Amino acid sequence: MKLEAAVSPEPYRLKIDGKSVEAMAGETILEVARRVGIDIPAMCADPRMKPTGDCELCNVVLGGQADLVKACMTVAEEGMTVETKNSELKALRKDRLNTYLADHNAYCQPPCTDACPAGIDIAGYIDLILKKDYAGSTALIKEMLPLPGVLGRVCPRPCEDPCRRVQIDEKPVAICALKRFAADKAAETGLPTQPEPKPATGKRVAVVGAGPTGLSAAYYLALEGHKVTLLEAENKAGGMLRFGIPPYRLPNSVLDQEINDILALGVELKTNQIMGRDYQIDTLKNQGFDAVYLSIGAMVAKPAGIPGDDAEGVMSAIKFLADVNWNKTVDVGKRVIVIGGGFTAADAVRTARRVGASEVTMMYRRSRKEMSAAAHEIHECDVEGVTLDLLTAPISVIVENRRAVGITSQRMELGEPDDSGRRRPVPIPGSEYDTPADTVLMAIGQDVDVASLNEGDLGLDERWGTIEVDPSTMMTNLPGVFSGGDCVTGAATVVEGVGAGRLGAFAINAYLNGADEAGIAAAIHQHKPKFFDIGAKAASPEPLNEMPVLDGDGRLKAFDNAENGGDVDNDEAFKEVEVGFSEEVALKEASRCLMCRCQAAGVCTLQSLSLEYGAGTKDYLGKEAWK
Repeated sequence: MKLEAAVSPEPYRLKIDGKSVEAMAGETILEVARRVGIDIPAMCADPRMKPTGDCELCNVVLGGQADLVKACMTVAEEGMTVETKNSELKALRKDRLNTYLADHNAYCQPPCTDACPAGIDIAGYIDLILKKDYAGSTALIKEMLPLPGVLGRVCPRPCEDPCRRVQIDEKPVAICALKRFAADKAAETGLPTQPEPKPATGKRVAVVGAGPTGLSAAYYLALEGHKVTLLEAENKAGGMLRFGIPPYRLPNSVLDQEINDILALGVELKTNQIMGRDYQIDTLKNQGFDAVYLSIGAMVAKPAGIPGDDAEGVMSAIKFLADVNWNKTVDVGKRVIVIGGGFTAADAVRTARRVGASEVTMMYRRSRKEMSAAAHEIHECDVEGVTLDLLTAPISVIVENRRAVGITSQRMELGEPDDSGRRRPVPIPGSEYDTPADTVLMAIGQDVDVASLNEGDLGLDERWGTIEVDPSTMMTNLPGVFSGGDCVTGAATVVEGVGAGRLGAFAINAYLNGADEAGIAAAIHQHKPKFFDIGAKAASPEPLNEMPVLDGDGRLKAFDNAENGGDVDNDEAFKEVEVGFSEEVALKEASRCLMCRCQAAGVCTLQSLSLEYGAGTKDYLGKEAWK
């Protein structure tokens, strides 16, 4: 019951937490406290509260009374002494918040979205898959990432590692496979999946490099109404997507379709345009471009730096993959060694098998656990007959008649962690050994060709072989010139590059709209609210649906033919290995998602109070908690 108080036209005084405050006639303790800046928690406005209910969070201690009183229902009186914070109140509020959370399956920000470099609303697009709205699902993905069919095939899936479904059956939702399914089904329908661009602004932007970062930047700049010109050094757009990822992982037809969708927004593509030969940054400005975005990637292979690495038969894995993807004739012989343990190394060994090599070895100086390639990619190497020679490092290339015939290596053991967090490989004395090879492919990293950017002494700042930018604005030291992706961070994943392209577009859009540095920084700032885990309850008991793939024998037919003296059938050898989900399987897999997203993240009273009072439990009880 609400306590009655004598109504006086004159203000009166009371003490709240030892502070003397003035109350107006008829004000409750909660109203007085809020007016004078004293925080008393309350959630009476929560829509789950019944009209006759109360949240019990605003209980306070009133001097002279044994029982707690509700600050929202108690009228302030002259001479009152109110205490809003003590250990008893803190424990009561935490307990009450846990009761709220027991009926609350939302994660303030789903860990999948938090882990995604592009920040995709993953639960949102999976929900649209469940509703069979595949075009809508793809459109939602494209709000943050313009290449859903591409990333649905080649993303390393950082979103799946923290998936809360693991709490239930130890298997994450197949998020990446569902992205591919939605994009493929949307393409079949022919329905639009991207909005119409805003009215033309008259502003022109040159994007240098049509890889994943440049394509992403062009997409979002075009949607803002700016005229975008993509300048690409190769004769087709795509960058590493085109010549660094083999067609058995990313078919050219999928890449071409999604690039064409971007060009359909009015983006102009100019190929065979090499910076330093055909144009330079200052010439772009002279041609009337209002801004420039540098996204040249990290395309230069790192040198091995060991004796014999310049011999015939030694080449970079990047060049090898590019030659194969451009349908050049590549004779690697029967025995191939690939040095490295990342995605490029994994692609190189699998591609070497497809061009006819029968003995393919991936040589890596750490253990399988430390490989930077995804576990599923290494598994595919196993399936395709690749030998992993782990805890070993090359010392020199064995050369005869100026041609490589093998590798001399040394065994390693793992020591203390290095700056990357992985245990440092330490050589074992006297453990040297030789491995014969017809071809040696180096996949030990990639650098940025920064030299071509500064021809003419333009003064573009560099740092450790990458382009230096202000991280808060993505601006270089040159006016109107921005940069992002691998050429700034060093070689990274496709999805990280796409995320950098989108943010770069937002930065340039703010710049073109007259924003100062603070305004540009605000345009690309990504607020990530704190969150806590509050339990997981499955809507479906469905087990993980594995991606269907071509069986090992089916993949090896082309290899067997080559080993028997025939030619490799490229159409067969480079057939896409992952088959994709059927609609039935996709719907089953989508039903495994916990839908733990919260649209009020960052502005939610329950969230802020739970963080303040240390609430949060994994004892999810569902609706029974409120019965």
